[in-house]
Amino acid sequence: MRRTTASRTTVMLGLAILAVALLAAAACSPKPEAKLTPKVAPPVIGQPGVLRAGVDLGYPPFGGTDKGVNAGLDVDVAAALAERLGLTLQLVSVTPSDAVAALTSGTVDVVIAALPVDGPLLADVTFAGSYVSDGPCFFTADESAPGTASAATSVAPAAVETLSIDALGERAVGVQSETASYWLLEDELGPGVAIVFPTLREALQALSEHQLAVVVADGLTASYIARDFPNVRYAGQAASAKPLGVAVAKDATGLEEAVREALDGLAADGVLDQLRSKWSTPLPELEVERTEP
Repeated sequence: MRRTTASRTTVMLGLAILAVALLAAAACSPKPEAKLTPKVAPPVIGQPGVLRAGVDLGYPPFGGTDKGVNAGLDVDVAAALAERLGLTLQLVSVTPSDAVAALTSGTVDVVIAALPVDGPLLADVTFAGSYVSDGPCFFTADESAPGTASAATSVAPAAVETLSIDALGERAVGVQSETASYWLLEDELGPGVAIVFPTLREALQALSEHQLAVVVADGLTASYIARDFPNVRYAGQAASAKPLGVAVAKDATGLEEAVREALDGLAADGVLDQLRSKWSTPLPELEVERTEP
């Protein structure tokens, strides 16, 4: 009788252990991916079930690599757009100068490469909406030691001195050569007034070390690099921002409509704001110049 009870107890214990093991295995097993339902198909796109997105993978924070993995704002926007369209994403490295050729040849379906919607490509492509705005901004450094943070870095932008071109006076102003901000300062301050640097990182490092009073640079890129310089902070817009858009081929009416609807949905759901914050915090939303219709 004792032997039967012991055997029954052993069996019950074994079943309990087996149940726990099965539950643990189920918890550790990867969840099946949600099945995508394509909202567009050829000939609207080039390949069934795939969105081929051209992204400039050499232009952080819009596109680049992190430990061998493609990363950046434009990469994330392309992924969100593909998911919204029910498609698998295929990234293709495309620079802005190659965007028109990539679209007209059918190499890619869309190009997301920090392209201004009113830029020089407008005559040759169609923009199916914008996903972020960018433009020249002022950056200053607080009095803390370079590479350290202080209480000033946590001050809300409204409490920080807001600069303007007219208020620069005799301050030492740095800028990266041959950029939109460079040409802005050349036009507003005169040739040779700004201190020119080969790279934006060098300009921001000089600012962090108090060799400069101000740096003028595109807000998104500068705020991303400034994360490496905790005493550098945003200090206002130097000029109106411009919307950056998703480009499709000139005659791709069906794809334009689908992409525009998807971007509107991503904006309404707050996805685009989340992605912008991921790559540009603590840069506030930049004001875009409004033109009368």
